[in-house]
Amino acid sequence: MSYMIEKSFVIASIIGIQDMTSFVFENSLSLAKYSLLINLLIYFLMNGAQIFETLVFVPRWASGNRPNLQILNTEIKSANLKYFWILFHSIHEIIFLISLVFCYSIEGIGNCLVLLFLLHMAVRVWTVIYFAGKIIRFQFLANTIGSHSFELTNEIKKWVFWNYIRVSIYIGISIMMIPLVVKLLKING
Repeated sequence: MSYMIEKSFVIASIIGIQDMTSFVFENSLSLAKYSLLINLLIYFLMNGAQIFETLVFVPRWASGNRPNLQILNTEIKSANLKYFWILFHSIHEIIFLISLVFCYSIEGIGNCLVLLFLLHMAVRVWTVIYFAGKIIRFQFLANTIGSHSFELTNEIKKWVFWNYIRVSIYIGISIMMIPLVVKLLKING
């Protein structure tokens, strides 16, 4: 009896995979359009959050005096955006990869999208290695010390400067994605 159940499950799985494969094949252009459009919209949501964070939130803690740096103190009620950004970026990168898969074979869009993805991932690696490490350190210092050294103040100013560059690159990537979306939406099919 268990042999029949196992065999029927395997057959049902194969049929389901075939149905999904045929659905994707028949609707690949629509999936490409929607995934790239959603990718762009999420990029603009992230840009808005990054711009708000850069222009409103960062200046509040980056001045270097203790009351402002305490905004980063995770031991008290403060703004810990770590989980928000991890979740938001993870969802966006999955959608970016899906749009890359569906758009890769489309002439004039696929190669450009690959270049934008590589640039995006390069900045993402820079973010994880430099920015995340520094902000975690700043949070630790906010939790432990009362006054800040001249070196720390300079380190914060350097972080803020490079953050402006990083956010500008992300905005540039999303702006460069607009013509790809427009071109893709004009394709009939």
